[in-house]
Amino acid sequence: MNKDLKDYKEEFDFQEIISVLWSRKLLIAFFTSIAAILSVLYALSLPNIYTSKALLAPTSSEDSLTSKLGNYSSFAGLAGISLPSGTSNKASEAIERIQSYDFFVEHFLPFIKLEDLLAAKKWHQVKNQIEYDDKLFDIENNEWVRLVKYPMLSKPSKQEAFIVYQEMLSVSQDNLTSFVSIQIDHISPYTAQNWLSIVIDNINHLMGDLDKESAVNSIAFLQQTAAKSNLTEIKTAVSSLIEGQMKILTLTETKDDYVFKTISSPIAPEQKSRPSRAQICILATIMGLMIGIFASLLLNYFVVNLKK
Repeated sequence: MNKDLKDYKEEFDFQEIISVLWSRKLLIAFFTSIAAILSVLYALSLPNIYTSKALLAPTSSEDSLTSKLGNYSSFAGLAGISLPSGTSNKASEAIERIQSYDFFVEHFLPFIKLEDLLAAKKWHQVKNQIEYDDKLFDIENNEWVRLVKYPMLSKPSKQEAFIVYQEMLSVSQDNLTSFVSIQIDHISPYTAQNWLSIVIDNINHLMGDLDKESAVNSIAFLQQTAAKSNLTEIKTAVSSLIEGQMKILTLTETKDDYVFKTISSPIAPEQKSRPSRAQICILATIMGLMIGIFASLLLNYFVVNLKK
């Protein structure tokens, strides 16, 4: 038992380890210094990223279309007409649409410059101008010049752009309050603010347009139904349904905050959200130190075994 303990102490002699590390201090310092220098250069090469945020509230039950229709909703099932869904479902649908490819292509991409999304390299704060990567986009000739292999083209496709859109966009909903947090990252704080406003405005308009189209189609169908029937009860029910659909049309035309009401509007942040250059340098330096220690112990191991 004592012999085993003695062998264990000899195998893990910390004083010897410290002595070995001290004798290899220049090697350790070399790896640590290289890691520190490279981390500083890397951190300085990273552009600042600014995050514009907004807090939204789904329209309350008092503002929802179904509640405003009251008893008319009970007639809708008889005529095979689906009224707009409740607040929770409508907000969840809107969140999914914001993150969809269709929304990006039809309601976001047409309102921005593609080069701001895929070729932005640096933001000049004083001039409030975006500098582009000249290997990707030639600003003088206003054309894409990147070198890519087929099937990719010089001008990025919508699918390529959508991948970047997904990375810069973040949407989440609080299960307790139902509040929706949405944010967009960009090297320009003003671009991030503008793009977030575009997303919020267009999702409200899109959801309103969808309900508007549904209401218009429903009214046309109901009018045809009323014209074909001579029964007073059916005409009365159809008239009530048409009135309900007209209320939907009114709401879609008059409510800008159709799905989401803005609690906290998007702003152009003064402070960057990332990168944390100090953290990058500290972690890289620690990693360099650990590599130096490992290299020193490994080198000492080979030297000792060669002597044997």
